[in-house]
Amino acid sequence: MTVLVTGATGYIGGAILNCLREAKVDVLAGVRATSTLPAGATVLLTGDLAEPGLKLPPMTAVIHAAGLGHRRGVPTATWRRANVDAAVNLARAAREAGAKRFILISTAHIHGRVHDGVVTDTTPPNPMDAYAESKLQAEHDVAAAFGPGLCLVRPVAVIGPGCPGNIQLLLKLLARGIPLPFGAVQNRRSFIERDDLAQIVRTVLQAPVMPESVLAAHWETISTPGLVQALAQGLGTKAKLPACPTHVLATVATVLGRSAMWQSLSGDFAANPAVARALGWEPAARLAETFEATARYYNTTRQKA
Repeated sequence: MTVLVTGATGYIGGAILNCLREAKVDVLAGVRATSTLPAGATVLLTGDLAEPGLKLPPMTAVIHAAGLGHRRGVPTATWRRANVDAAVNLARAAREAGAKRFILISTAHIHGRVHDGVVTDTTPPNPMDAYAESKLQAEHDVAAAFGPGLCLVRPVAVIGPGCPGNIQLLLKLLARGIPLPFGAVQNRRSFIERDDLAQIVRTVLQAPVMPESVLAAHWETISTPGLVQALAQGLGTKAKLPACPTHVLATVATVLGRSAMWQSLSGDFAANPAVARALGWEPAARLAETFEATARYYNTTRQKA
């Protein structure tokens, strides 16, 4: 089995690359430009995947982990080029190269930032921003371009040492001793540790029959106050969580143009990874332990800086 992993220098792609190498899978590390990769990885310089005319060497499978992640102020055309056009070009090139399996790293956010009840592998999509819309469009277009042998892996928010996003902001505020007014928030949110996500991808890749889609999420959920307390524990400090009324915080977030961030911090998004668990996957650690480890890593790197 020869497997191409795109985005091999990224936060998620790098973890998938390492996981497959540890499993003795013959891996091609797809990179856009010359980069430094772990020893033992064979580099495939792909260039800009969104450019037409992509050609690939013979391979068994492709794992597409490259793409544009959450950020503000991105034009719709940019989302489409990075997350749709690139994925479709790669899917066509993969089929021409003889690949029988294509794993697209999509996102659980196609179901929204918040969701009443529990999200499952069959929950209808409800994208709430241009990022999620582009990922959902990529799912449809890649399915048409590649055909049978496609699996959509939809991770919830990915965490772990060095993870990007809101967790870094919370860590900075906690490290400075700044109170976080989330004591009144009562919610349930799902997360997935980066290496757990990589293990799910490996499990899907090596399954006798690949499922059509897989939610990647820890089987536990955690509240925002709970994750803040876990981060504080990892930092070796005490979380200050005053109970500010949530409607006041919502108003402030709207005024500051951060409604989406507030939804992520206050709303519910609980996912049930039933398909992943049916394939035999189990998370390596409790969710709170992962947040603590993330904070310890932040502490270590901050002290070395």
